[in-house]
This record gives sequence, C-alpha cells and structure tokens, in this order.
Amino acid sequence: MLQTYPLFLTEEKIRCISLAGYNPIGVFLRNSSVRSLYWAKICFLSILMFTCSWPISSKELEPIYPIRGTFIQLLENSHGQWSENEWVTFFSYLKKLNISDLYLQWTVADTRSFFYSSTFQTVESPPLETILRLAEQFEIKVNIGLVYDYEYWNQINNNSDRVKIYLEELLIRSKLAAEQIKSIAINYKSFKGWYITEEVDDINWKLDDKRELLFSYLERLSDALEKLTPGYQIAISGFCNGQIQITEFKKFWDQLFKRTKINLALFQDGIGTNKLTFSNLPYYLAAFKKSAIDNQREMGVIVEIFRQVDGYPINKKEFHAVPAELFRINWQRQMASKFSHNIVAFSIPNYMMPIAGSSGNALYNKYLEDIEKEN
Repeated sequence: MLQTYPLFLTEEKIRCISLAGYNPIGVFLRNSSVRSLYWAKICFLSILMFTCSWPISSKELEPIYPIRGTFIQLLENSHGQWSENEWVTFFSYLKKLNISDLYLQWTVADTRSFFYSSTFQTVESPPLETILRLAEQFEIKVNIGLVYDYEYWNQINNNSDRVKIYLEELLIRSKLAAEQIKSIAINYKSFKGWYITEEVDDINWKLDDKRELLFSYLERLSDALEKLTPGYQIAISGFCNGQIQITEFKKFWDQLFKRTKINLALFQDGIGTNKLTFSNLPYYLAAFKKSAIDNQREMGVIVEIFRQVDGYPINKKEFHAVPAELFRINWQRQMASKFSHNIVAFSIPNYMMPIAGSSGNALYNKYLEDIEKEN
C-alpha cells in the first residue's frame, strides 16, 4: 500500500525550515508593530502552517514507497563472530521492517572470506550459509557481493597502466570467489543473484582509456557470472559527486549497459554524504532511469539513511555518520518514489536497528510506526 505524507507542523519541520534559511518569526517581528508575545506566537504559527501546508487535493498528494531492501557490510569483528541467535534477531528486525531484499556488499573483505574457502582466509564463524538459510525462512532474497579491496579507491586513482593491472588481478579474485560461493548459494531459494562490489562514480572514469578499462572489467565479470548462474540477477550501484553533465552521465550508463550483462543498477541518492542535493538529484535520477529504460534494465534508488558528521570533505577524520531524522528520510523516499518503487536503504544494520545504538533504535521505532500506519 502506498503512503502519502502531508507536511504537518512538527519540531522537525520547524528545524528543517530554519536550516533552509527561512525565518518567518524574524520577518514578522521586523515588519510588525505588534510586540505582544501572544500575538507573535499566533502569527508565527499561522505563517509557518501556511508555509508547511500541503495541497489537500488527492491529485497533488504524491505517493511514497516503503524501503524494500538494505545493504549490509560484513565485518570480521562482528558479523564474522555472530551466533545463530544473533542472526535470527537480525532477520527478525528486517522482517518487522518489511524488508524483502538483502544486499551483501561483499563476502570477501581484502583476504578474509565470510564463507568456507580453500583459497581465502576464512573468518572465525563464516556466516554466508547461515544468512542464506535464515533468509529463506524469513522470505528475504539475497544478492551476494564478491571481493572488497580496501585499496580500491586509491588504486583506481592511478594511471591507466596501473589500473589495468589492478583490475585484472581483481577480476581473478572476484571470479574465484563467485565460483566458490555458487556451490553454497545455489542450494537456497533465497539466492537472488550477485552484487558487483565495485561502486561506479563520476570522477575516476572521466578519461576514455580508463573508462574502457572499467567497461572491460565489468563486461568480463558479468559475463562470467551469467555463465556461472544463468538467469540470476547481476546488480551494481553508482553515485555522483555532481561533477558530470547530465547528458554525459546518461551516455556513460548507456555505454555500461550495452557492454555488460548487468540487469539491475542502483543509484545512490548522495543526500547523507552531501554529494547531491534535493535540487539536483532529480536530474540525475531522471537520466539514470531513462538509460535503464532505453537499455531494458531494472533500476532502483539507494536512500542514504544517515548524516555524515566526519570525514572528507568535512574534515580529515575517518568517516563517521549518525542516523538521519525520519523526516529527511521520508523526503528522500518521496523523491525516490518518483523514479522507482525499488527503494533500498544504506544501511539499516548501521543506522536503523536496535543493534545500531540508541539513535538507531529510535529511528527503527519511528519508522515502524510509519509503516504500521499503512496496514
């Protein structure tokens, strides 16, 4: 069922309007001779309610789709040691949130595998088979990521010759991981397909020769995955820093789709990291959707449910983020719903679960209240 969100007068709404630079009470006090606190409050609320009101015509109320998927980044010191009960609790939370798709961003982190492997170093309690088995019980589909290399972003910033060597090595490791994972995953109905771990951005592939290296890598990897498991989904995600013209952005994805067997592309909205804004995001989403339609591919939108507080470009500290306010997340969902019903969160385990701390628990409960209103 779709849900619509009229803009009610709330503390969150007041705070968002203030952040946008609009101060109705200031305008009122500067231009009115009335100084009574009572009348100031009355006028302030009137102005604010007018500003925040949404047209009541049903034609103008825009639908908002629920979050249907989430990513999880498997970590050795936590997920690599979880018990069966901890995974059951995890899936119970996902089920309560009506999540139907789980994306494992990777199953090999550098050299450590989250499945039993004869070539990679296996973590203490490899969870892949447990995840697939419980996902089947909870009726959740799983897209399995491959190899995450900690040096990926540094490596692709090098010259073309070095990038070529790097991607060749990464291709070998990714294909090896996929071959070993297949023997596990193919036994479970929850296995939906693959997720290519390498994220595609708008900065590192500007040069034609480097772009060709990327397309060649994705072409060969997706070909291998299709041959390994015919008919299964092959997904990838991309994001923008606002550093590419819209026409060039669409051309890039047209070329990528034509060269590869990738059949699902997810676009990160960039709101949590401030890479994009609510004003320029729609243009990129429109071009992304047009490219997917033109090339007969599926698309979805990744909603960043966090707010970055540390890390580049804010400061020189390590990346750190906190759960975003539900009001902002609902705005993101409203925006995403204009382009796709496939809305995926990044990421519920980190920012919208009781296991994510007190603020994560608070967001979890608030979002639960929202989706319970729909039923």
